[in-house]
Amino acid sequence: MKRTPFLLCATFLMTSVALLEAAPGKKGKKRRAGGGEVAVPADQVPAASISWHFWTASSGEKLEAKFRALENGIVTVEKRDQKIVRFPIARLSGADQEFAKICKSAQPRPPMAQEIITKAAARIDDSINAGLKLSSTAPNPPTSDAQFVRRLYLDAIGRIPTGEEANSFLTDPSPDKRAKLINTLLNSPGYTMQMYNWLADMLRVKDDYGKGARAFLYEDWLKDQIAMNLPWDVMVRDMLTADGKLNENGAAGFLLRDAQMPLDGVSNLLTTFLGANVSCAQCHDHPFADWSQRDFYGMAAFFGATDGYHEDVYRTSRRLVKSGDISMANQKQVAMLLVGNAYNLVDLPSNHLKFPDDYQYKDAKPGESVKPELIRWTETTKANDAFPMDDVKPSKLRNEFAAWMVHPENPRFAANIANRVWRKVFGIAVQEPVSDLDDPSQASNPELLAQITTYMKQAKFDLREFQRILFNTAAYQRRASEAPEDPKKFRFQGPTLRRMSAEQAWDSIVTVTSGGEADQLLLRRGDNLQKTVIPDNQINAATVTRVLAELKADGIPMRSGGGGKKGGSINPRALVGFYEGGKPEIRSGLLLARASELQQPAPENHFLRLFGQSDRLVSDTNTTDGSVPQMLQLMNGPVQEMITGDSKALVTARKSARPAEQISSLYLSFLSRQPTPEETATATAAMGKGLGLTDLAWVFLNSREFLFIP
Repeated sequence: MKRTPFLLCATFLMTSVALLEAAPGKKGKKRRAGGGEVAVPADQVPAASISWHFWTASSGEKLEAKFRALENGIVTVEKRDQKIVRFPIARLSGADQEFAKICKSAQPRPPMAQEIITKAAARIDDSINAGLKLSSTAPNPPTSDAQFVRRLYLDAIGRIPTGEEANSFLTDPSPDKRAKLINTLLNSPGYTMQMYNWLADMLRVKDDYGKGARAFLYEDWLKDQIAMNLPWDVMVRDMLTADGKLNENGAAGFLLRDAQMPLDGVSNLLTTFLGANVSCAQCHDHPFADWSQRDFYGMAAFFGATDGYHEDVYRTSRRLVKSGDISMANQKQVAMLLVGNAYNLVDLPSNHLKFPDDYQYKDAKPGESVKPELIRWTETTKANDAFPMDDVKPSKLRNEFAAWMVHPENPRFAANIANRVWRKVFGIAVQEPVSDLDDPSQASNPELLAQITTYMKQAKFDLREFQRILFNTAAYQRRASEAPEDPKKFRFQGPTLRRMSAEQAWDSIVTVTSGGEADQLLLRRGDNLQKTVIPDNQINAATVTRVLAELKADGIPMRSGGGGKKGGSINPRALVGFYEGGKPEIRSGLLLARASELQQPAPENHFLRLFGQSDRLVSDTNTTDGSVPQMLQLMNGPVQEMITGDSKALVTARKSARPAEQISSLYLSFLSRQPTPEETATATAAMGKGLGLTDLAWVFLNSREFLFIP
C-alpha cells in the first residue's frame, strides 16, 4: 500500500489522547494505550467526536474517523479499528478545517482558566518579592513590549518572531495582549518543536543506538506526546513500562537507549526524573551525598528482570547477512532491516540482578541476589502513599517502580520537573544543579521550590499549563539580569540574560531566511520502521526476502533517513523525502528545517553542534559557550550566505522604497523592534555612502542583540 496524504502522516500511537484519569463511576469504552487498557471518561469525550465523520484531504482522499484532538496544528482522529491517525490541519479541505476547529471548541477548557493562571502567577510573584525583600534586592523594571515578544517567542516556541509577527504584537493596543500571545504560542506547532529540543537534550535522544539501529519511532512518539499535550507523569510512566522492539513501540526507545548498559540506564533515569545524584553510588557509597551502593542496587533491581538488548538476535542477523543466502546487492539493506530487532524490551521470569563480585560492604554479600527496594530521602516518607509496595512478580517490577516514580506524593518527581522547567524559563533553576535535588533546603528559595512543586501537581503535570503560569508572572516579564557566579544567590529579580541555545539560534536563522514556514515542516521517519519488525524465530532468508519485497511493493525505500558516518555530515537531500507539510528548501548546502526536524543530534560540523548542541551522550550538556568557529559561521560561512542571499527578511525589506522603511523592516526581522531615531539616522547615512541591505543584514546577524535573549 503506497503512502497517501493521510497515511503519510499516520502513526499508531502507543499512548493516545485517551490517557486521562477516569472519573469515578463514569468510565467510557476502553482502548489499548502503551500495551494496557485505559479507561476513557465519558464526560470528557467532546460531543463533536461521538459521530463518525468522513474527513476529506485537500487532494480529495477521504478517511472515516472520529475527531480526537487538534493540537499545535495537528488533527488526531480515531479510525473504526481504533487506530490513531494524525495529519496537519492544512492537509484538510477548507470545510473540514472548520469542522476540526468546531470539534476543538467543543472540548473541555484547559485545566486552568486564565483567572486561575493569573492568581497562581501572582502568588509566585509574592514568594519572589518576599525573597527579594529579605536579600535587599530590588526587582528589575518591566520589559518593553519589544523585549517581551522576542523573549517569549524564543522561550515558548524556540525561535524569534518574524518581522510581521513582531510588528503585529507591537502595534496591538489590547491591554491583555501579553496573556493572549502566551496562549497563542503555547498552542502553536513551534511549541512542540522547542519542547522536543529541550527534552531531547534531557533524555539523550539520538538517531542511532549503535550498530545502525535507528530510534526514529521513539523520536516520532516523543513529538506526538508533546503535540497532544500528554501530561509528564503519563509520558514517563509509558517510557518506564513499555514493551517491544525499537522498530515496533516508540515508547520503548527510552529504556532501550541504555539497553547494553542497564545499570548506567538506571543511574540516568534516577537523575533525569528525580534529580537523584546517584552516579557515584553505582560503584561505591557516595562520598558527598547520603547514597549507598546498596541503595543504588535496590533501585536497579526493579529492572533486574528486564532484558533490552538481545545479542543472540544480533548475531543471527549478522550471520544471515554474511551467509550469501540473500542477494549481495541487498546486504546493506538487510543489515539495516534487521538490526532494530535486536533491541527488544521484554520481562523475564526471574530477577537476575546480583551484587557485584567486588561488593565490599557488610549489608550484603558479593554475588548475592538483590531485592528491589525503594529509596527514601527522609524518615517522614515511611507513611507516604507513594511507597507501599506489594510482593510483585518479576514481570511487574517496572510497573511497580513507575507507579511509585510518578506518584504525586513521590518526594522528588514533581519537584524535579518543576525545577527543570523553571530553569528552562528563567535561565537558572530554583535549585542548582538540576541533577541534584537530594536536599531541597539547599534551594536559593526553598519556599518557592515548594510552591512551584505544588502548582505542578495542581496542573496535573501539564507542562504547557505550568509554563503558562510562569510566563504570566511579573518576574518573567521583567528585564533580564546577568547570571551570578553562585546560582544560590540569585533571587529572580527577573530572568537571566542568556545567549540563545544552539537550537534557538538555528531556528531563528531559519526564520529570518524563510519566515515561519519551517514550523509546518514535520520530519517523520519512524512509520516505515514498523514494517521491519520480524519475530526472533523467523529471522531467516525467506522471511527477510519477503519483507524486502513487501517494502518495495509498498513504495517504501530502505534508506537510513539520517545517521551518516560518525561525526560526518549527510546529504540533506536524503532527508527531504521524510517530511510532511511540504519539502524544506536547501540553501548553501543546509536544509532549512527546524532543529527538531533534523538529524538527532546534528553532525559535528553542522551549525547546531558548533553552537553547543549536545552530543546526547550525557543529559543536559547543551552549552552556550562562545568559540571562534561560531564567529566564523556567522561572518563568512554558509549561514551568512543564507542570510545575505534572497532571505525572507531581505525580500520583505526591498518591497519598501524608502531607506528608513527598509531599515525598519530589517530591525523587525532580526531584532523584533523598531530602530531608534539615532539608529535610523546612522543606518541611512551609511546606506548613502554605499552600504547595502545585505551589508546591514550581515551586521544584524553578527550583533550581540541578535544572539542574546533580552
